[in-house]
Amino acid sequence: MENAYEVPVSLTTIGTIFIASGAAAALWIAGDIAWRRGWKSMMWIMIPVYVINATYLWPITVWVYINYGRPPKRVKKHSVETKDAHHPPHGRGGGEADEGHGDAEGGECGGHHFHEGGSQRPMFATITVAVCHCGAGCVLGDVVGEWLHGADFGFAIGFGLLFQYFSIAPMSGQYGMTTLYRALKADFLSLIFFEIGLFGWMAAFQVGIFEWRLEMNNVLYWWMMQIGMFFGHWTAVPVNWWLITKGIKEPCA
Repeated sequence: MENAYEVPVSLTTIGTIFIASGAAAALWIAGDIAWRRGWKSMMWIMIPVYVINATYLWPITVWVYINYGRPPKRVKKHSVETKDAHHPPHGRGGGEADEGHGDAEGGECGGHHFHEGGSQRPMFATITVAVCHCGAGCVLGDVVGEWLHGADFGFAIGFGLLFQYFSIAPMSGQYGMTTLYRALKADFLSLIFFEIGLFGWMAAFQVGIFEWRLEMNNVLYWWMMQIGMFFGHWTAVPVNWWLITKGIKEPCA
């Protein structure tokens, strides 16, 4: 690229701090889920959702994860057996007790266990999780699409629908075109509004600020993309609120 923008050290430093903070948050969430064996108690699609969204929305994502999505601590097998030996179940049979415990933790997501049920979660957290579903797909699609010269939007829509599909299918137990249609109905508007925020900022920094002189192979470019994803999250919030309150999109996880 001719007359490429020479990035000041100060902007590189600031961008590095922001990107590193997001990466650290994502690694912490991934490590915490691995340590707690979260794949046994979480809807599996939520694992990449939390990890990916932490890269650009880490303060809110970490807060929502800790308060409403974090799997329970691992319990050592020996301690469980000892507890059961000294404290046998009272009242209902052991099978009924286990079943009741599973229902309590399953929340609204059809047999999967979650830190908090949807009914106990404030609307802000519910909307945040809903946006994060499409946000994770958009981020993957935009990062892949950036390297394929302008394929961002198509990949973002594709990945976004995939994330929503694997949120709906395990709950309903149905896989196929019907569930794909439900995913499209639930998340297409959300994906569009996320991309409006992201592409709006991309146009602002690429055309308005750097006049197409900012190259992809530097920290500043990806910091600008991180900011765009942050804006995309907030432009998708109102439509997700509308979709959920109208019953078009089901809150989960």
